[in-house]
Amino acid sequence: MDYSVPVEKVREELSRLLLLSPLWDKKVDVLQVTDTKETTIEIRALMSSRNSGDAFDLRCYVRENLIAFIEKNYPNSLPRTRAEIKGMDCNNSLPAAL
Repeated sequence: MDYSVPVEKVREELSRLLLLSPLWDKKVDVLQVTDTKETTIEIRALMSSRNSGDAFDLRCYVRENLIAFIEKNYPNSLPRTRAEIKGMDCNNSLPAAL
């Protein structure tokens, strides 16, 4: 994610999603920032379920819905590439025709 993502809001959404899912066994509900890079952070959602099949389905459900939540509410928090152009005078205009 981009550094601008509101981690606490994503954590709240994870908890809300888990409460809605019958796949969750109500034992583990954790969202952590597990890594930081130059332009992004890594967020990990941990959850538990009764068996490995339910765990796979629950992880897919949570991943898809957290992405949708972030796209809808915090679209600028999705990873993106930034570029800075140095040495360009913003007061100069481009020629009318090339």
